[in-house]
Amino acid sequence: MAFFESRVRDAARSRGYDPEAPSALYLAGLLADYTKLEQARHEALNRPMTLLLQEALLSMGPDRFHRLRGFGDQALYLSGFFAEHLERRGVERRFICELGATAYDAAGAMLRRFGGEARGPDVFDELATNFGDLVGVLGEIADAFYATGARDPQGVLDIYERWQKRGSPALAEALVQCGIMPTRGGGALH
Repeated sequence: MAFFESRVRDAARSRGYDPEAPSALYLAGLLADYTKLEQARHEALNRPMTLLLQEALLSMGPDRFHRLRGFGDQALYLSGFFAEHLERRGVERRFICELGATAYDAAGAMLRRFGGEARGPDVFDELATNFGDLVGVLGEIADAFYATGARDPQGVLDIYERWQKRGSPALAEALVQCGIMPTRGGGALH
């Protein structure tokens, strides 16, 4: 978990965002969990996100909380790590961010309603309020992992194409290490 916590802090710092400590830990835990949970990713990629959120909102009791939290986690992870996949399916990142923020807000409301005065930091409020920033942090981490994959000319080309879309410093650094100086110009060749 310390590995992911370090990555979250570094990515957040590079984006000028400073999440609260409990939220940074939550994000690190999410990354650690998603290295193991193939089924959850599979469901979110194959079923309409709006349907999954509706099912979570209509469920009752503890199941409702777990579904809302799970949906928020899926939306956050997918938006950060698989944005291109979502875009190819015609789903805008902003839309998924709104759905994810809604799920986290509803999960947080449940905790606030039943937690009373004796509650700790409101992690779900930060997750809902700063969902887009957190997606950016995860995207930065995804780019750093992706950048390590340039093992052949096709891999370098893939990193370059991803860098053109995202402008990530991690991808730019990977290109420099491959001997390519990424620059943005006004229509000129790179």
